[in-house]
Amino acid sequence: MNKRPISVTLRPETIVWLRARKAATGARSLSETLDRVIQVARTVDANERPIRSAVGLVRLPADDPDLRAADAAVRALFANHLAPANDARKGSAPSGVRGRRGGQALRG
Repeated sequence: MNKRPISVTLRPETIVWLRARKAATGARSLSETLDRVIQVARTVDANERPIRSAVGLVRLPADDPDLRAADAAVRALFANHLAPANDARKGSAPSGVRGRRGGQALRG
């Protein structure tokens, strides 16, 4: 199986639980344990149907049930990510952009 290294940030109590799972299952590493947990989570029991509803997962604010302020609230969440970067590489492509179109590098 082709595996790729990634970085994962977990809460301390999750790491303790993962280490306990590693010991209980005899896995060789935390990576193997995490991979097994994810495989089990992705497997749907033959008698069980996948969840297709989001009912009850979203709580609407009592003071704005029509979500009139939602646009501003969502924009505020991403304000720092959408602002232009102030670094010395202004002329270079953003990090992670490596594609090419018509022989020129893509720019964000």
